[in-house]
Amino acid sequence: MAAELPLGATTQDTGEFLLGRIGVTPIFLESDGSIDEQTQNWTPQEIDEVLAKITDGVNWWSDALDQLNTVHTLEFVIDDTYARNPVPTGYEPIDRISNHYDDYVGGFLDFVGVDPSLQIDDGMFEFNNSQREKLQTDWAFSLFIADSSTQNDGFFEPGGSFRGAFAFAGGLFIIAPSTRPAATFAHEMGHIFWAIDEYAGGGNHDDSRGYYNTPNTNAWDNPTPGFVQQTSIMAGFDSIGAAYPSKISPANTLALVGWQDSDGDGIFDVLDVPLSLEGAGGFNSQTSQFDFTGTASVGTLPNRNPSGQQSDITLNRISRLEMAVDEGEWTTIESPNTYTATFDLSLDVPPDFSSVAFRVIDAATGVTSETWTAQRDTPLRATSRRLSGMTFLDADASGSRVSGEPLLGDIPIHITASDGSELPSGNFAAADAPINTPLSPVDGITITGEVLPMHADAEVQLASDLDDTPLVYVFDVQLQSWTARLGDRTSVKATFDEPTSYVEVDVVGLQTGDVGAYARIEAFNAAGNLIDRSTTDIRNDDDGRLSFGQQQTLRLQDPDNTIVSVRIAGHAGTLIGMSAIRTGIPNQIRTDAHGGFSIENLPNGEYTFTPVASQVTHRFAPMIATPTAGTPLLFAAEIVDSPRFNTVLPQDVSGDGIVTAVDALQVINDLNTLGARALSLDEIDGNKIDVTNDGLITALDALRVINFLNENDGGIPPQSEPIESADNNPVGRSTTTDLPPAPTALSPTHGIDAVLTESVKWIAPPDDEITVPITGLVFDRTTAE
Repeated sequence: MAAELPLGATTQDTGEFLLGRIGVTPIFLESDGSIDEQTQNWTPQEIDEVLAKITDGVNWWSDALDQLNTVHTLEFVIDDTYARNPVPTGYEPIDRISNHYDDYVGGFLDFVGVDPSLQIDDGMFEFNNSQREKLQTDWAFSLFIADSSTQNDGFFEPGGSFRGAFAFAGGLFIIAPSTRPAATFAHEMGHIFWAIDEYAGGGNHDDSRGYYNTPNTNAWDNPTPGFVQQTSIMAGFDSIGAAYPSKISPANTLALVGWQDSDGDGIFDVLDVPLSLEGAGGFNSQTSQFDFTGTASVGTLPNRNPSGQQSDITLNRISRLEMAVDEGEWTTIESPNTYTATFDLSLDVPPDFSSVAFRVIDAATGVTSETWTAQRDTPLRATSRRLSGMTFLDADASGSRVSGEPLLGDIPIHITASDGSELPSGNFAAADAPINTPLSPVDGITITGEVLPMHADAEVQLASDLDDTPLVYVFDVQLQSWTARLGDRTSVKATFDEPTSYVEVDVVGLQTGDVGAYARIEAFNAAGNLIDRSTTDIRNDDDGRLSFGQQQTLRLQDPDNTIVSVRIAGHAGTLIGMSAIRTGIPNQIRTDAHGGFSIENLPNGEYTFTPVASQVTHRFAPMIATPTAGTPLLFAAEIVDSPRFNTVLPQDVSGDGIVTAVDALQVINDLNTLGARALSLDEIDGNKIDVTNDGLITALDALRVINFLNENDGGIPPQSEPIESADNNPVGRSTTTDLPPAPTALSPTHGIDAVLTESVKWIAPPDDEITVPITGLVFDRTTAE
């Protein structure tokens, strides 16, 4: 059961496409004689009969859907509160012309306590939305039924726009005499979900609307040679009479209410949108489990309806996270049943498993995300992505990864053009531009304003607003004033010198009152065609809305690199401001904690990839490649000498060609100052304190020098015959100056296998004294050093 609005829907999106659960509220009007003479009076039998016709009429659509062999279902929830208890009115609706509907509809809104300052349509949207929440449905609409049981012809009085039933599209309401047949209610419900009349005097061939902006090609006036109108629930009386019992209508009529399956997979286009999954993971050999983290969200199809709010809406949910081991059956891991979900799991896998795969799925439609896969020795990645791969330590210098070579996580990879030049990008920030000054193009971004209804470019500049937050202001020629409030009337357009694949815009809510602000950006190609758009995540709670002063960032990506302009404005009658815009291909990606990466929407082309090693003893070579889906890029890190390692004489920390106690002291002083640590990339210069050549500075580095001094009679001066050091490096020998022996009263503690027990001979210049504490030197169990 729906517990919140469909994702993307505003409170005025109460009937955008005919799928899911629909709340139906029949409102039977009972005249009380206070204004018009009372000529009609509801009886219990009449109430039952009309409710039965309404039920049959709406269920016609369920029966028609069942004949299409799709995955979809319809469920109608009828609230008969205002039918079993007819609503009093001073009017006798059937004795008036149809145009007087606003009198008794307005009276009903007062009866149920809707804000009297609202117009009829806004008031009905508020009521229908409250019914949607009450009935826990995806959509909701109402029917006002005028008692016509004793009226001669069962129609409204002549002279109005309509004599029979009529409807206000987009989830509003139907007005109908009580004696109309069930087929009439089916026909009028089609209008509620954007279907158009197809008979003469109703709709025309040139009309179009609905989620896909479907043309009304079955209209009576279709000029196509040889056109023959098909039987349809939206056509004339005879056609309706044939369509109703057969439960049929032509494809384009059904497309108007959202029933269009372009790829023939049994899922209508509006919901046939892949779910999104971003994941990371790998096999943990310590726990023998597979660690998985990820985020998932549903996707929306852009709403091309020329009417209504044009909100991008879906009923899909992240019903389940599923896992398959060794290409076996999919099993459910978690069942969030939400529009977005996050995961942080450690999962049991068979001891001998080879591969695992993950996906998320919408249970109602079967729509899934792309599949993320991993092998026992490789990290999780999405093979469908144009750019995916891993970083690893090439311990055997073979150039390819073999089992046991560790994966390297959190590695930044810089992306440039194949010739090494930086990828094109632009960055406009209101905070960096002069205040109260016309805007000039910045980084290939030209910003203009547009004010309706003139549709002409308007002057733009920056000014301070909202606690001195710089925003883009547009000059409204008609009102002769500057405004930062972007919405239905005023918008900002950003045009790029070069097509781009990525745009992000910083927006701020400027809507006062209880309603949150909804921000939207739309992307257009060189021909002016809409290619994508993004709207703030609208939900039936405050967290999904832009309240006054709150900021969000909206993003658009186009793998074909064809975005040449974007339009920024408030959505659904709300107001926002714009403070910044950025464009271009992101020039850096980063591997996850398991060493893998999968990046979406990298445009076609050849690039140079330069990973930056996080350890000073690792080095990556740049790679020029054209990413291809299914072919991972493998970045191998070779092992290199530490930049703080003396390759000629490792124990010669000072680099003066001799090994003395000063060399040990330099390591000890560094440890006292900075502590034991892995060398960072900004510590590559300085004395050669990494005696062990492992990129780590520990007590073992000092101990290596001390042991060397012991083994070589206290030290080695220059100008002597070469000998082999403990590390097999040529060194020289010289005489030494003996200092007092180091303390020897040490005992094995804390799991240390051995302690220093022999005297140490120190080297020092004549007449100098050196005190070298050797407390805290830890021995390596595995190397006995």
